[in-house]
Amino acid sequence: MAESADALIRRVPFFRALDRVDVARLSGALEEATFPAGTVVFAQDSDADALYLLEEGRVAVTIQSPSGEHSIAELESPTHFGELGLLLARRTGSVRALTDIRVWKLSRERFERVARERPGLGLAMAASLAELLDRRSREQAGVAPARAGPSLRVNAPHPAPSRLRRSLSALAAIGPPAVLWWMPPPAGLTVSGWHVGLVVVGAAIAWLSEPVPDFVAGLAMVTVWGLTGLVPLGQALAGFTSSAYVIALSALGIAAAMARSGLLYRATLRLLLTFPRSYAGQVMAQLVGGLLITPLMPLSIARVAVAAPLAQELAEGLGYAPRSRGSAGLAFAGILGYGAFSSIFFTGLAMNFYVLALMPAADRAHFGWFAWLVGAAPAGLVLFLGAAAILLTVFRPSEPSRITTGALARQQHVLGPLAPSERVTIAALAVLLLGLAAQPLLRVDGAWVAALALVMILAGGTLDREAFRAAIDWGFLVLFGILLGAGGVLHGVGVDRWIGDILVPLARVAGSPAALLMLLAAAVALSRLVLPWIPATLLLSLALVPVATRLGLSPWTAGFVVLVTANAWLHPRQSDYCRVVRNATQGELFTDRQAVVAGALLTGLTLLALAVSLPYWKLLGLLAP
Repeated sequence: MAESADALIRRVPFFRALDRVDVARLSGALEEATFPAGTVVFAQDSDADALYLLEEGRVAVTIQSPSGEHSIAELESPTHFGELGLLLARRTGSVRALTDIRVWKLSRERFERVARERPGLGLAMAASLAELLDRRSREQAGVAPARAGPSLRVNAPHPAPSRLRRSLSALAAIGPPAVLWWMPPPAGLTVSGWHVGLVVVGAAIAWLSEPVPDFVAGLAMVTVWGLTGLVPLGQALAGFTSSAYVIALSALGIAAAMARSGLLYRATLRLLLTFPRSYAGQVMAQLVGGLLITPLMPLSIARVAVAAPLAQELAEGLGYAPRSRGSAGLAFAGILGYGAFSSIFFTGLAMNFYVLALMPAADRAHFGWFAWLVGAAPAGLVLFLGAAAILLTVFRPSEPSRITTGALARQQHVLGPLAPSERVTIAALAVLLLGLAAQPLLRVDGAWVAALALVMILAGGTLDREAFRAAIDWGFLVLFGILLGAGGVLHGVGVDRWIGDILVPLARVAGSPAALLMLLAAAVALSRLVLPWIPATLLLSLALVPVATRLGLSPWTAGFVVLVTANAWLHPRQSDYCRVVRNATQGELFTDRQAVVAGALLTGLTLLALAVSLPYWKLLGLLAP
């Protein structure tokens, strides 16, 4: 019995990962054809233009050589042939119908369209064709087939949660707010404030349980506000018109340009080649490199993603076994160097712009690029020295390293001189950084400087339309804009004042703003056991920054504590950095146990850095005496 077209598509190994929508699109592109027995379906050296799905019948595959025609294989339906025609311009062999056959043709043009949208499809196809060629070569030589083993690893997307889990998560997010909706508000809170707050609680539960992506939960939050008449549309979406949003968009665009043009890779290579070719030298190269590159690229995940494969090459070049102390130390050097200093510099993380937007106008005017760095300097120094101490003691390899420089030097040679796209990126980066640093003198809204830098990137061709669409995390920007507007919403209905009323007694119990700050830091660290990094940072900043003045804290100090503490982890599942490095290196650099040790030490180091900063912040007037 003949198989359906979609079943034939799923028989092709490199199509098995496609979802039903992609399979349906391919099915619609198939062309049906029949050939009587003896017909040559296509001849060797003819144009290769399609993949054939054999629905009925049997065919012979042959190749022509100076000594005559040689049979390669006989194929019987249901199967496929001609897959090399999706990649090569000419046919490498001939196919002839041994019986009457019915086939479906998939054109190269339609396949290329799907492959552009599904990059992993090309890797899966490469693995499938390599296996096919190996099998045919062995058959020709009369050698037994190779023993099955692991093939090319393609990073598949994380599997979606089950329908039951999503349903339970959605019920958890909707149920409690719906039940409490009809109850009278707590003392000090209006009915509107109570309802707005309940919707935020429902969104927070959704960010924790993840029935939908985080930005979808954010959109649902503002939609409920609007449908219930709690918040006008302009107020709910005001964050998308703020300076912080424009600066974040520009910064992410420049970060994408740095990664795409190779500028970030070049800078990282140069730093690694500058330091000694030893474990200690390369650890320091990554820490110093992070300090230098972090203020230039406000996307920490991208920085860590670039550092990950280089750390793996360093570990292999120095002779460290997979998941040994040496390889783990180099991996964590990349994570700490390119991730831990994200909030020491104003332009080191997009969420820094969010904290600035939550601050009162007078504080925003004061905390420019340099003022931010001055306030964060002691914490940054402690993080740098402490990270170096941890990496050089706890993870110092027991085996001697072998010194090699070849791989890094070859990569730098291949990069050659600066490309035009890199020059444009450097110019745009200079405009953004110098504009933000000189903003108090220029008296120009930083958003206009950021917009100019973004225009330079786009007009210079570093990011074309497709790259601009694909390289920027638009889901994050949607959530970012929504929560920027949420600050004004909570202030308008008095939720921030109510939160302040709750926290003021806690401040009294703490005895001093300094003690309160450390309590808040510990609470943020514990919250990361359940809340993902981005929602935790955004939500806790939203709750604490607007009420900081009433607690005897500077709004910047409260926001900085949230930013720095939430950036650490206690388990690798909490860390986006660990996940990125593990995916980029197939888990060969460190174990979960090593990551737990590194995360716990980083969390303790972060709390120490904040404690050391307290006297300094008192001196600057950022803490009440």
